[in-house]
Amino acid sequence: MITNTNNPLEIEDKLYTVEEFAFVLRTKFGSNDSLPDSVLVDIFIKKYPMYSCKIKKHQNQATQNSCGCC
Repeated sequence: MITNTNNPLEIEDKLYTVEEFAFVLRTKFGSNDSLPDSVLVDIFIKKYPMYSCKIKKHQNQATQNSCGCC
């Protein structure tokens, strides 16, 4: 089995809003928790920083978090 190191969870390669990304995570992992979307995404990005480039940044964010892809 070959694993893509840039996308080991095989999430679609596109930009997501925080809400969309949280929905994808909950769908993929079968999670139905009470965590707010932003908290879930933040936890996930800390563990898998290569996915931070897949999250649309708010215009008021001056800098972008570093990620594994750029």
